[in-house]
Amino acid sequence: MIIAISDTAARQRSSQLAAGGVIPANRIEYIGSRPARGGAGQPQAFTIEMSPEQEFGPHYHTVDQYQVILYGDGRIGRRELSTYSVHYTDRYTSYGPLVAGSGAMHYMTLRAQADPGPQYLSQPGARERMQPSKRRFLLKSGIPTLAAGELAELQAPRVDTLFPLYDDGVQSQVFRLGPGMSVPLPDPAQGGGQFLLIMDGEVLLDEPLERHSTIFVAPGEQSRPLQAGETGAQVLLMQFAKPEPPQPAAADRA
Repeated sequence: MIIAISDTAARQRSSQLAAGGVIPANRIEYIGSRPARGGAGQPQAFTIEMSPEQEFGPHYHTVDQYQVILYGDGRIGRRELSTYSVHYTDRYTSYGPLVAGSGAMHYMTLRAQADPGPQYLSQPGARERMQPSKRRFLLKSGIPTLAAGELAELQAPRVDTLFPLYDDGVQSQVFRLGPGMSVPLPDPAQGGGQFLLIMDGEVLLDEPLERHSTIFVAPGEQSRPLQAGETGAQVLLMQFAKPEPPQPAAADRA
């Protein structure tokens, strides 16, 4: 399964959903939806446009997730965020507060499986509902994009590692391709799903995909080369961990 949506299509669809009162006006849905709206077990990608100095308190989610700062700056806890910062947390790993700067901050959240919503630590029982996990908190701040002239000068695709490949499959890379270049992507089978976010330029899939368009590649899908358009492309890859095998019930372990 490969799911791809252009930024234009996502914004048009979300505008209609917001007009109908289904989602708030500051939410742009790219792939999937909350479990309450039929998205359970499906990949999920959406953008939240935070107002200047808006704050979300410390919280956690029940699934692994990436977040990417698309616009503006702010902070997560005491750590500074700026455009194209990438943040990864394992499920049941608390983080925050997430605070927008004086000029607002827009961020995209990406999950291999949809989550019902944040579990704020200030809510009664939230800490008690936390379950064991690897508790990873990974952050790479202020990832630059190359200018069009720099992309045109590339003699071969350039791959920058943000988070190295972990034993369970988690990893993140940035692919920078000159005009018309292509490059193979990591085998989806080594992880639990991949998201591709176009930071700049154009990617050719079944149709041209512009800046901030989003692609999900399921772990069972055959890998396809990443193909840049006439202006080149800079693409962020975010790979999730393989699902952990189910634990035997207590009676089975006896």
